[in-house]
Amino acid sequence: MKQAIALLAAMDEELAELLACFGGGVAREHFGVRMYDVKVGEQEVVIAKSGVGKVNAAMVMTLLASDFNVGCVINTGCAGGLKHDQEILDFVVPEQVVYTDVDVRALGFEYGQILGSPPRFDVSKALLEKFDAVRRPEWRCHHGVLGSSDAFISEPEQIARIEKHFHGEVVCADMEGGAVAHVCTNFKIPFLVIRAISDVGLGEKRADDFRAFVREAARRSAQLCVGLVETLQ
Repeated sequence: MKQAIALLAAMDEELAELLACFGGGVAREHFGVRMYDVKVGEQEVVIAKSGVGKVNAAMVMTLLASDFNVGCVINTGCAGGLKHDQEILDFVVPEQVVYTDVDVRALGFEYGQILGSPPRFDVSKALLEKFDAVRRPEWRCHHGVLGSSDAFISEPEQIARIEKHFHGEVVCADMEGGAVAHVCTNFKIPFLVIRAISDVGLGEKRADDFRAFVREAARRSAQLCVGLVETLQ
């Protein structure tokens, strides 16, 4: 790929694992955002931390799209599992991304749909095929829909609401994927979302799982990104 590949993670733990897997990088500040330039063979890679939440992710993603002319985006890190058959550290590579905290139905739109945007954002089929090429048979991987909101999903009523409105299609939850997908769709940039499940269950157990497994989940996602970038170069 002639253009740079952007790797975007939300948290310090996720960023640290990306940098470790890619051998560090040359750091620079761009509008207050720390970014790292990396080379994989002849392929240029830009690694950045978005910060947590949709607004933070949208701001950094817009910088990557407008100022760095990236050819594709891989949004990586952790997510919360929403299905009974999922286990901590399973991978989730969704085919679509949707907002789970948007409701403009009173104006005739679908639940999760923002005015002027599609109800769901489609992940790049070409990048999904590249993922399949590097995927190992022993990896447990789930597809489906990623649900994104500005909330840590841990309570029964939150999960029940998502199940109700999306008919069980949402397989995991995060706080940045929707914004990344939204910006990439608007800028016509192919994107892929890779998540390792850091937490399952309900209530405090889910929060405890997240604290215990966030680093390892981030490491697994970052390691997968290395193989994917090598395939894309």
